[in-house]
Amino acid sequence: MTPDTPISILGGITLETFLSEYWQKKPLIIRKGLTDIELPLDANELAGLSMEEEAEARIVIENGKTSWQLMQGPFQEDTFQNLPEKEWTLLVQAVDHWVPEVQALKERFYFLPSWRLDDVMISYATEGGSVGPHYDQYDVFLVQMSGKRRWQVAEPTEYEDSAVEGTQLHILDNFPSTPSIECDLEPGDILYLPPNFAHNGRALNSECLTYSIGFRAPSSSEALSGVNSLIEEQLGEDKSLEKRRFCAEEPLERAHHGEISQSDVDHLRTKLIELIDQPELLKDWLGETMSESKYPEFNPALNQEEEDQAFELAIQGASFIRPGDARICYYQSGDHTSVYCNGEKMTVPLELTSFVQAVSDDTEFDFSGLDLSQSSDLEPLLRFLLKRQALVALPAE
Repeated sequence: MTPDTPISILGGITLETFLSEYWQKKPLIIRKGLTDIELPLDANELAGLSMEEEAEARIVIENGKTSWQLMQGPFQEDTFQNLPEKEWTLLVQAVDHWVPEVQALKERFYFLPSWRLDDVMISYATEGGSVGPHYDQYDVFLVQMSGKRRWQVAEPTEYEDSAVEGTQLHILDNFPSTPSIECDLEPGDILYLPPNFAHNGRALNSECLTYSIGFRAPSSSEALSGVNSLIEEQLGEDKSLEKRRFCAEEPLERAHHGEISQSDVDHLRTKLIELIDQPELLKDWLGETMSESKYPEFNPALNQEEEDQAFELAIQGASFIRPGDARICYYQSGDHTSVYCNGEKMTVPLELTSFVQAVSDDTEFDFSGLDLSQSSDLEPLLRFLLKRQALVALPAE
């Protein structure tokens, strides 16, 4: 794909146009951007998934026992039997982790970096169902899969961040009555929203299913805290760095002994910039952070026996898949490639970059032609991925 290639899921506009005019700048309404895919999960199947212990699910009832009543899953069958006829919404996070067809839908958005994509949340709403006006601090594509939903969108300058009291949800209490955008989405339509654009969606009929494809966006404070942790680890490992203290050159004359001079501040600034100006360290923080699993408790590392069994299947030529909850990204630098998988790092020679790219790009793998003799680092790399369940063997037929 080139920057000037029309992208169907963007309504035929090019990536260059999308990035320059819309991405993180302004909303985009895409009519019939996704019409060539069958509904991966219907309302009943979504309700069934919300009963699973591993699923993160919520129900929002606008006029329940309280205003904007929030219920947390997992749910029981009688939960749905006792809900009102309308004006409620079921939301289930990370459905792409459990349903391969939803993962395939997410891959339609790989015209953007896969390591930026977070998960696919699915919401089902009965007529009038809404979760209230709110904003997200990340980019999101809202894909209407069935039913109709009316969206109202307000620019960041059109509202103040003031929330309704008495609810666990962060619902804006001053969302404008006539926002800048109002549109009705039908099946196949998509609404792209940049961060901090407030939006209020309301189902116009029952069987309203909306798939939300969100993007990871660490905050500045998260980045600063994370990089600081890596620097502290570095200081702990290298005692010579720890011995470096504030030691600004003393000027020959200081008018007042209690004064902090500009040269003192400049010295501190220089030393702090030296600490953070480490490309390798910044690269590792970004790779490890963006590859962290959303639910690591459901994707534990294999023990040695399990790893050996998986490796044996691989060298026997078994077929493997990359599950929806596995996250892989990489960075090429000099004579090596850094591989990040589920929050951990491994360094391999450049000759294995094509293997890393294949594992990152594809979802199914046939290892019948696997040749470990091509590199002494291939087995450790394969074991690294198997141990973290980034590659999982398909059951034998």
